[in-house]
Amino acid sequence: MEEIKLAKNGRHISAKSLANLIPCKKGETHNPHGRPLKEKSVTECLRRLMKTPAGKGKTKEQLLAEVWYEKAKTDTRYFEMLLDRLEGKVTQPIGGEGGKDLIFTVVVSNEQVKDMVGEVLSGKRSDATRDDKGI
Repeated sequence: MEEIKLAKNGRHISAKSLANLIPCKKGETHNPHGRPLKEKSVTECLRRLMKTPAGKGKTKEQLLAEVWYEKAKTDTRYFEMLLDRLEGKVTQPIGGEGGKDLIFTVVVSNEQVKDMVGEVLSGKRSDATRDDKGI
């Protein structure tokens, strides 16, 4: 009978499979062309372009930032975008009309599921994953 070994990842490896493995010599690869290079995206090309010189010892990125800053002095849209970039967007609370609480109605038919939902809503349980009851 063929001896079966257990690999680190839990898969079984037979002696026949091991015999087919051929180690690479130094500097050699069994996949010479490898995975194809990722296609360049527009964003990647723009980032590279923004790093190029634009004159006056500045990059295009620096000149764009200066123009943006100047426009922010007179145009509130540019000012808001500038603040969002520097400070991050302000989080918006989620609520009902007029700031009232949102009300959710959960309809379930199984008693075990009802109990689980009740535990989650009361804070006794933090997730809705399966438990030992098979829910």
